[in-house]
Amino acid sequence: MKVSLNVSGFETEAIFPDKDIEQIHKPLVEKFTRLFEQKKERTIIFLCAPPGSGKSTLAAFWEHLSHQQTNVEPLQVLPFDGFHYPNEILDSNYIVRDEEKIKLRTIKGSHETFNLTSLIDKLKQLKVKNPTWPYYDRNLHDPVDDAISVDKNIVVIEGNWLLLNEPVWNGLHELADFTIFIDTDAKFLEERLVNRKVRGGTTLEEAVEFYKNSDSKNVDRVLDNSIPADLTLFMNQDGSFQIN
Repeated sequence: MKVSLNVSGFETEAIFPDKDIEQIHKPLVEKFTRLFEQKKERTIIFLCAPPGSGKSTLAAFWEHLSHQQTNVEPLQVLPFDGFHYPNEILDSNYIVRDEEKIKLRTIKGSHETFNLTSLIDKLKQLKVKNPTWPYYDRNLHDPVDDAISVDKNIVVIEGNWLLLNEPVWNGLHELADFTIFIDTDAKFLEERLVNRKVRGGTTLEEAVEFYKNSDSKNVDRVLDNSIPADLTLFMNQDGSFQIN
């Protein structure tokens, strides 16, 4: 199926194999509805995946499917990226790695550059009211507070660090009703991330250097240091999925 989706504020053409839709994606959307019917409260789904894995597009497709099927509860995608610290904070704060002082702005996207306290607060609010949710504006390259009104009974939160096996982060999953992790080959993600940078106007040399210094570290950390999810999907190089 070829479908036009709104992903992070941009219209995106995506293709999903019909076999995956019938065997994986529709059953998952139906499962989310069953969870909601069992719990009788807002149901929170985590979709955790490394950079370049297409998690935002996948989540948007699930939302699309939920509005196409008459037997399921419509869901709402809530992006994790809105919890980035603003650039003014990233520019004025540092962390120390291997005795080296590193400005947070230079590692934007790593878990240290997100406001975990705010995320936990919003996750707790989801169970008791309809909160607003922050959004990462890719034109401003900064988060915008209170940009999304949450009004659906099922929400899919998608991000890199939702299952990170680090102190405090490793308790986030307790605030979710169901967790999903996308696993794949890191080398495949390198090709996707480098190509994405080039399409955005970066030279190939710059894109490779950025991957080496930034993206690769995040990819490896997500793939190697995430706690087990309730369900793991493996993404093949052709973009299809299989259940592990």
